[in-house]
Amino acid sequence: MLKVTLALAVAFVSLTSNVVASADDHAGMKQEHQSAHLQHDQWAAEHAKWRAEHMRALAMMAKLQAKIYEHEAELIEHDEAMRAHEDHAMHHGEEIAHHEHDGDASNHEALEKEHKNFSAKHAAMAKKHDAVKDGHKELHDLLHKFFDAMKSVQ
Repeated sequence: MLKVTLALAVAFVSLTSNVVASADDHAGMKQEHQSAHLQHDQWAAEHAKWRAEHMRALAMMAKLQAKIYEHEAELIEHDEAMRAHEDHAMHHGEEIAHHEHDGDASNHEALEKEHKNFSAKHAAMAKKHDAVKDGHKELHDLLHKFFDAMKSVQ
């Protein structure tokens, strides 16, 4: 019976040595997992950087769009001021013609005063136009930089 017990013990030990895995058997798998984890961390960091760059680019584009809208608003306001000024000039011309037709010298000083006011408003509008024109040039230069940058991406 001792022989049978000994034989069974030897058989059991030889079988269990094949079934029990050691840490060395999985070292390669563990190394691959660790390498993959490090690579995933690197990729996630790159994605975060790229997404932040995208958000900043969109913010810059929104600022550019806002500049275009603001410039357009200035043009609208300046156009309306020119229209009103032109309307005033037309009525002032009618007043001058009426003054010349009547020949009433008493209104001449009031007419000259109104004309000086008209000239001062016109000079202010000319300065405003120059400012709008400068703003347009700045915007145009900025747009060209943007277009050039977009061409290099394509």
